[in-house]
Amino acid sequence: MTALTPELLAALALFAFVSSITPGPNNTMLMASGANFGFRASIPHLLGVSGGFFVLVVAVGLGLGGLFSAYPEL
Repeated sequence: MTALTPELLAALALFAFVSSITPGPNNTMLMASGANFGFRASIPHLLGVSGGFFVLVVAVGLGLGGLFSAYPEL
């Protein structure tokens, strides 16, 4: 495992900062959906994005990332 050097920590902090202030594709799609169709019509889209993120976090928590690394053909 790589040691956490000051340079690596600075790069991680910069990445975390930039990631936290820029909208991702889901936020941009939700903004466009809300502007075009209204808030109520965009609620299913919002729930889908939130549900998908939840499934992703659970899959990573269960170790599926390691499984996919070990068997790339999956």
